[in-house]
Amino acid sequence: MAKVFKQGDIITADDAKGVYFSSFEGKYIIMDNLDNQGTPHIDAREEIYNSEYVFVTVVVKGTLRIIAGGTELLIKENGYLAIMPCMSIEVKDSDCMYFSFLTKGYLMTDIYEHTKIGDKVSVRAFVYRHHKLTPEITEMLLHNYLHVKREHKRPDYQMKELVLRALQTGYVSHLFSYIDPRSYVSNTKNTRQHIFFTMFLEKLGENHRKERSVQFYANILNITPKYLSTISQTFTGLSASQIIDQYVIYAIKQTLYANHANIKTISSQYNFPSQSFFGRYFKRITGMSPNEYIKNHNRKSLSFENNNQEE
Repeated sequence: MAKVFKQGDIITADDAKGVYFSSFEGKYIIMDNLDNQGTPHIDAREEIYNSEYVFVTVVVKGTLRIIAGGTELLIKENGYLAIMPCMSIEVKDSDCMYFSFLTKGYLMTDIYEHTKIGDKVSVRAFVYRHHKLTPEITEMLLHNYLHVKREHKRPDYQMKELVLRALQTGYVSHLFSYIDPRSYVSNTKNTRQHIFFTMFLEKLGENHRKERSVQFYANILNITPKYLSTISQTFTGLSASQIIDQYVIYAIKQTLYANHANIKTISSQYNFPSQSFFGRYFKRITGMSPNEYIKNHNRKSLSFENNNQEE
C-alpha cells in the first residue's frame, strides 16, 4: 500500500534519501544527485500517494524508472517528467543523474496566470507528462535549477520566499516556452480495471464542483460503488471517497489561494448545502478552517499584504 500524504503533509529528506534535499517551509522543495560521479544508482523508494505537490524532474543522464498512477515510465537522458498532485508515485532501482523541483499545487496558480495558460491547467490532478528535451534545453534548465539551488542554500531572510517564487516562475516559464503544459500523457492501460479507474478520474475532473458521491461516479461507469473503491485501492491505496475528497480539497485550495470570491460564494460554487457545512468539510480533511487557510496560504498573505477575507 502506498504511503499516503494527507492534506498538509510535506515531503521530507527521509522521503528522498541519498540525494541533495532542500525545502523552504515545505512549499518549494528541490532535490538532485548531481554531485555524484559517473552515472549514480538510485535505490527503489517506497510508493507514496502525493496529494499536494507538482513534481518536475529532468534526467541529465541514464534512465529513471518510475511508476506514476500505476503506469511504469522510463525517463531517459534529456527526458522531462511532470507529475501532478493526487497520484501515487514509486521509484524503482535506476541508474541516472537527475534534478527535481517540487511545488505545492496552489502556488502554481500564479505561474499559470503569468504564462497565460490559466484555467486550461489551473486545476490539474491525476495526470503526468513526459517529454524528450534537446541537450540544449536540458542544459538551460539545469543552469536555472542551479541558480534556485544556490538561493535555497542561503540562510533565511525576510524576502526569501518572494525571491524563490520569482526564480521558480522563471524556471517554469522557460520550460513552458518549449513544452505545451496542456498536453498531458493519458494515464491508461489495457486492463479493465485501469480503464474504469481512468474514466473515474476523468469524470471526477469534470464534475468535482457539483458531485462528491461515490454512487454518482459508480452510476456513470455502470459499476457498483464497492467495485469502484476496490479499483481505487488497487491504483492509489485510497478508497474512491478519499480520492474524491483529495481532488475537491486540492481544487478548493487553489480557489482560496487566488481569493477571487468570499467563502460563502466558494461554498456555493462547490455545491455545499451551507457555508458551515463547507467549513466542517474543509477542516475535517485539512485540519484548519477555510479562514485559517486563507490567513496563511492566500495570495495576499504571501505577498505580505493584509488579508481581510470575509467570514
